[in-house]
Amino acid sequence: MTGLRFLLAAVVLAGHVLTLGRFYEDQAVYEAADVSAMASAAAVSSFFLLSGFVLAWNASPADTALRFWRRRLVKIFPNHVVTWSLMMGLLMATGTAASLPVPDPGLGQAVRNLLLVHAWVPDMADFSSVNPVTWSISCEAFFYALFPLLIRPVRAIPARLIRPAIALMAALVLAMPMVAMAVTDEAAPGSWPTLSTERWWLIYFFPPVRLLEFVLGLVLARAVQLDRWPALRPHWPLLALAGVFAARPVLPEEFLWGAATCLPVAVLIPALATRDVQGRGSLLGRRGLVPLGEASFALYMVHFPLLYAIRVTLDRRTFDTVTATALTVGVSVLCVAVSLLLWRGVEVPMMRRFARPGGSSVPAARPAPEDRAAPLRQQDPAP
Repeated sequence: MTGLRFLLAAVVLAGHVLTLGRFYEDQAVYEAADVSAMASAAAVSSFFLLSGFVLAWNASPADTALRFWRRRLVKIFPNHVVTWSLMMGLLMATGTAASLPVPDPGLGQAVRNLLLVHAWVPDMADFSSVNPVTWSISCEAFFYALFPLLIRPVRAIPARLIRPAIALMAALVLAMPMVAMAVTDEAAPGSWPTLSTERWWLIYFFPPVRLLEFVLGLVLARAVQLDRWPALRPHWPLLALAGVFAARPVLPEEFLWGAATCLPVAVLIPALATRDVQGRGSLLGRRGLVPLGEASFALYMVHFPLLYAIRVTLDRRTFDTVTATALTVGVSVLCVAVSLLLWRGVEVPMMRRFARPGGSSVPAARPAPEDRAAPLRQQDPAP
């Protein structure tokens, strides 16, 4: 699960470096932009599913809502404050000089972004303000607020109803693009995406809509805990996911922003989790991927400010294919390196100091090696 988190964050990083960095002179490179946008959307959908799955797996009946909220606050807010401050400094120094899709924020937009409520506003100036990737953290904050209320009915689902519950949540995820098509206007021709802002926001950014994926993750975890998940090899949902990408040209765009890829990923996550529980693991469980996975939230938060700063420094220049490729790889490696520093320098100390009752800095005891569920219980669901 930790390795999967890094893989998902790397997909978002690669898509943003390609489509927002725009280092290439050859515009044919950007013909892949639609695919990378769909891949990034699939990665974010996977984060929401994984967040629900791991939180449900870790949940203890003895835990309290206040303790849970404190752990979540300490997990996400320090990194958010650091990257928000960095991005605000860059915006005040440069305005929109980087030609990245970051509106020059007013005071209200900046404050809403800092408080992680900006995804609730159907205005691109809000949900893409300051550090634009934080719209998904705004959704996660909503999920965390509701989690203590949601986990109780999920725990109460009997084994005989767990599969109907999964089917219901999957149907609701697939239904939301159709609901959005019915209640919002289409976009003007030539716009990107080819959806109106209202429709795009309702499908992709609106927290209650994305809550469906989070709840689906909760129910999937319950299915694995009740041993009601079939023994599927991970390559089957991966093949299904590849099939969805192959069908991209004929799918309505409303489904490309998460709904179409959600179901294959919803099958993949419990398939990987079951392997972990059974002690079989996968390539994603390699020791070298563990710190990268632990730093995946920091990578998600810090890569956009770094990309913005580099774009400003290079004065929006483009380069030949070889130079642009080397620059793309170098920027990606730099983002990973800085994320490890942010994780070790900010996230880990804050979690050790404030995440436990009494502010103890003593690490919690690790599960015994013979506990086969330990690989999942040690994970954190944030991106």
